Amino acid sequence: MYHWTEYYGHEFDVIGNLDNTIYTFDIESTSYLDLYGQQVNACDYLSLSEADREAAIPKGLMYIWQFSINDNVYYGRTWEEFRKFLERLEENSEFRKIVFVHNLSFEFQFLRTVFSIKKVLSRKSRKVMSAELNDFNITFRCTYYMSNCALAKLPEVFNLPVEKQVGDLDYDKIRTPKTPLTAKEMKYCEYDCLVVYEYIKIELQTYKTVNKIPMTATGKVRKELQAITLKDPKWRKKIGACINIKPSVYNMLIEAFAGGYTHANYIYTDEVLKNVDSYDETSAYPYVLVSYRFPMGKFKECRITAREDMIENFAYLIRVRFTNINSKYYNNFISASKCLNFSGAKLDNGRIKSAREITITLTDVDFKFILDTYEVESYEILESYFTKYEYLPKKFIKFVLQKYINKTQYKDVEGKEVEYALEKGKFNSIYGMTVTNMIRDEVDYDDVKGWNETPLTNTDIFDKLVKEKNKGFLSFAWGVWVTAYARDNLLRRVIELDKYVVYCDTDSIKLVQGYDRCIFTDYNESVIKRIKNTCQLLDIPFDSYAPKDSKGIHHLLGIFENETGKGREVTYDKFITQGAKKYAVEINGEIKITVSGVPKKKGSKCIKRIEEFRDDLVFDADITNKKNVMYNDDQAPFDLIDYLGLKYRVKDKSACCLLPATYTLGKSLEYADLLTDNSSDRAKFRENV
Repeated sequence: MYHWTEYYGHEFDVIGNLDNTIYTFDIESTSYLDLYGQQVNACDYLSLSEADREAAIPKGLMYIWQFSINDNVYYGRTWEEFRKFLERLEENSEFRKIVFVHNLSFEFQFLRTVFSIKKVLSRKSRKVMSAELNDFNITFRCTYYMSNCALAKLPEVFNLPVEKQVGDLDYDKIRTPKTPLTAKEMKYCEYDCLVVYEYIKIELQTYKTVNKIPMTATGKVRKELQAITLKDPKWRKKIGACINIKPSVYNMLIEAFAGGYTHANYIYTDEVLKNVDSYDETSAYPYVLVSYRFPMGKFKECRITAREDMIENFAYLIRVRFTNINSKYYNNFISASKCLNFSGAKLDNGRIKSAREITITLTDVDFKFILDTYEVESYEILESYFTKYEYLPKKFIKFVLQKYINKTQYKDVEGKEVEYALEKGKFNSIYGMTVTNMIRDEVDYDDVKGWNETPLTNTDIFDKLVKEKNKGFLSFAWGVWVTAYARDNLLRRVIELDKYVVYCDTDSIKLVQGYDRCIFTDYNESVIKRIKNTCQLLDIPFDSYAPKDSKGIHHLLGIFENETGKGREVTYDKFITQGAKKYAVEINGEIKITVSGVPKKKGSKCIKRIEEFRDDLVFDADITNKKNVMYNDDQAPFDLIDYLGLKYRVKDKSACCLLPATYTLGKSLEYADLLTDNSSDRAKFRENV
């Protein structure tokens, strides 16, 4: 790694006004607390009293920055040095430069008061995807959004020739720009840039120039599909007709959209169970996309009053009020957070067990499921719309299947690790592409005013919908029905196996012994029948739905299979759950935990007996590896003393402070909704105003 003063220019590749050199940027920072003017190390935050935690001001500073030009990494210790370095860089290359940063949101909090910011692209406040500088021809882009992968995982996932130097920098030590760094610490800093450089090299094999790399993982597969559809007038016309611009329909689609079902059967919660089986569904969402019919046209108002009024070949979107509703099963399914209102309800961790009244917006798929699984005294359909059911365009179905074929053929093939990682990422992003939110409230950043989120007006929303309709790319209604179908496929199995079901998570079921295995066999046969029927109707080879891997084994979409380990079926010797995303298993004396927010390997070492996986189990900060990010937008100067006793006057005006976070196991949260309900944050029309 070179000191920034050793930079005297470099050769670069210019394409038009673009400098196609790979540039990366990273900083290391120190977090500390200002407690009544006294310095407190951030790692001691949890040892403070509650009053002192409230009084402490979180602060931070950058103590080293790294900037790579291809595989040459330069560094400096202050922001003044970084500005001078960029001036040298601009003298050498005046062209537009894209600088890649992993987790740009963090670095941006420091950069924002050092440089004048011209333009920021952000999904919501402080979640920065790109930022353009005013004074330099530089745009920073976030590679975390691009890869959807932690920095430490990039080398493993993409088979990079370098690795992040994990553990070589003790973040608990207070450092400043005056603090000397060891050779090992400097290498740690250097490799953070080199990992990103090597990753971008991989992306350039596909996209050729740095500005063409999509800014999100979903954007990659979106870009590929756009390339084969946007010049197809038939596609645009057909899809444009599916995009609903009527305000009431648009709002109802948002209300009807719900994520996967993740829930624990309350009769087993907190109980250590023996000999638990686990079944997983293969690619549940893609299977639905290529095998089911979807709303394919403009939703029109209708006046149906009962389930019997629904015609099989039509999709229905309804708002319905249920009176005196009560679940027939141990498992409960209606998410309270999706109800527009409810009264007299008994909840099972966020799911409605019974209620005097609820009002909810549903697809016909969800409506029929509720009527099959709840006793209902009466219901009234308050509003209803319909359109025809059709298979998705054959071009789209073949696109999805080709991604599945690519992923399958590259899996576990030596020398094809990168191809597998790229194709797997694209395949897994296809569902996300169908629900990508293009109509969200405006997020603005201003150097003086800071962050501001402005709700879209009805006119804004309508204009964006018309733009989507004219573009004719994908219909949000498809995404609404994808999750509805997938939930139905899972939950129909749940009600057949009800008292044996211990736990569910989107596309998996865990069961105690005594269940009828034929439930899965029969379902898998129905999957094969459905796929064969689809293949015949659309003239698509069956093997596209069941491609071979490198060993010649077929992998059929959509079927349930027993979870396997080392090529054999697995039964958990012991299993315990405390609710959604909270369970532990024991196999051959080895305990493994799954707790949202807690690393599996470290978390599993916290208990010696599975019986210890109970409420109030605390995962310490060194186990969770989680930090609460605190933003300070107006830091006052502070005299900071590093771990060597050296004093430094901190003048960073804005910074992030990372505070240690513990996790306490408990059942008090409405965890099923908080953790698994991926409802869209699309802006809604404000009606009756």
